[in-house]
Amino acid sequence: MKAAKSSTHVPPVRPTTDRPRQERGVRTEAAILEATMRLLATRGVYGTSLEAVAEAAGVAKSSVLWHFGSKEELLLRVAEHVFDEVARGPVRQILALPTIEERDEATWRFFSETLHQRPELRRLIPYLIFESAEGRPELRERLQQLYRGIRELYESGLREVVADPAQRRRLAMISIATFDGLFLQWLLEPEAVDLDALHRELRQSWEQRLGARKGKGRRA
Repeated sequence: MKAAKSSTHVPPVRPTTDRPRQERGVRTEAAILEATMRLLATRGVYGTSLEAVAEAAGVAKSSVLWHFGSKEELLLRVAEHVFDEVARGPVRQILALPTIEERDEATWRFFSETLHQRPELRRLIPYLIFESAEGRPELRERLQQLYRGIRELYESGLREVVADPAQRRRLAMISIATFDGLFLQWLLEPEAVDLDALHRELRQSWEQRLGARKGKGRRA
């Protein structure tokens, strides 16, 4: 006796149209972000209009608005994109170095290279920070999230040499404040800011403080 055939019908698998559309959207967003960074480097924030971004990215202005909604959101997304890029690349490489001294050297080298080679960031970061101080709570909140991420990266780099979490956080904040201050001074008067000499001074001060703490620990 033959077994009855199953009446269950399995519909054929049809290719979805959503994935190609999503992939095109991702490519378009990436092209807009890259075009915005190029324009920021050459024209600055005020010279980077949505029309110019659309032309540079090879899309319609309506496409820029569809993906980002406004120029402010586009600039924020650029900042977030750069942070993610740095966290996945240079920061991982720095944190993989075996000693705190090597990480320190690599961090200062990265900071100096960024100042000299990334004009889009020199123009974008101060603009966003000062705009956030002008009664823009949503903008401020997004920037606060970025800064928290930066502090956490600094804290992770200090974990091996600073046991106390509260002290790690304070040192991370001091380090970021130092870089922020140097960044603004360099923007105003770059010829007066010798980054290499300042790094040597700060490192010597750090080593003296560290040595003093070790001496107190031995005497205790």
